[in-house]
Amino acid sequence: MTFTERASIETGFSDVFQSDIAPKLNEAEAHRQALLKKAMLHAGVPLAIAALIALYALLTASDMEGRLVGSIVPLAFGGVIAAFLWHRQARQWGNTISEAVMPGVCRFLGDLSHDKTASRRFPLDSAQGLGLIGSFNRTNLEDRLEGTYRDTDFELVEAHLRRRSGGNDDNSKTTTVFKGLLIRIGVPERVPTDIFIARELGGFGNALGEMFAFGTGRSKPRVTFDHAEFEAAFAVYADDPDAARRIMPDPFLDSLLAIAHSEGGDKGTRAMRAGFRESDFFLALERKDGFMEMGGLRQPVHDVEEDLHGLFEDLAIVRRIIDRLHGDTPDG
Repeated sequence: MTFTERASIETGFSDVFQSDIAPKLNEAEAHRQALLKKAMLHAGVPLAIAALIALYALLTASDMEGRLVGSIVPLAFGGVIAAFLWHRQARQWGNTISEAVMPGVCRFLGDLSHDKTASRRFPLDSAQGLGLIGSFNRTNLEDRLEGTYRDTDFELVEAHLRRRSGGNDDNSKTTTVFKGLLIRIGVPERVPTDIFIARELGGFGNALGEMFAFGTGRSKPRVTFDHAEFEAAFAVYADDPDAARRIMPDPFLDSLLAIAHSEGGDKGTRAMRAGFRESDFFLALERKDGFMEMGGLRQPVHDVEEDLHGLFEDLAIVRRIIDRLHGDTPDG
């Protein structure tokens, strides 16, 4: 098992992989095979039961509707149960491979810690108070990173925030409020005013957002800039517009646009919201793809190299953002 370095962030990692990580992965392979067998057994039982019920319905139902309902319903129900049981074992394997890989990666990168279950959470209240995320009552946080890069402290977490409404399970509705990355980056001096950098929604859209802001985000005074490209993409709100303009000169606006274009994926600038609060700069990046995912349950550990390249690409996101905030173009 080897690792071939590609990106600049990976330079020097092949030796660390060979000496520190590969032996742990080799030891974990037996555990993966055991979990795979367990997952196949656990998922296979409800599927087999559902298949028998469906077959019985097909043989005994008196009409076509009865056959369809009697076969489709148990198969669908059995599939849901099987998927849940499979996911439980896959999640356990994900935790195992993360424990084998991430300590070595963090030591290699330096001044970086990783918390798979995000037990230390994230300042969601500050992000919500700024307006970066809407109201939610269901929280799923994973893969929290905390560290320092270029003498700048940061933390990052993958977040799936949802809102469930309705009185009971029969009429309840769950909607996704935010899915992607939340990032907090320290700033060298305390910012004297809250600043919310929102999507530009046009005249009617902005007015509607301001009407329903309820004391956060767009409820603050609008701040305009003499920067046509930035104004076309973002709408800025701040308690003190003059201070916001001083804090956000043209080079900073250029950097925000570059971050949005490079990290926003297919949605570009529409994927990003940002803001300042006291000594922190917050970013919310919508993201459909998984984050720091490694090693499927069916994948032998010796095939993990491509996943590791993807891991380093994910870890480089916050570095690229900090580089741009410093006014530099990221390497590679």
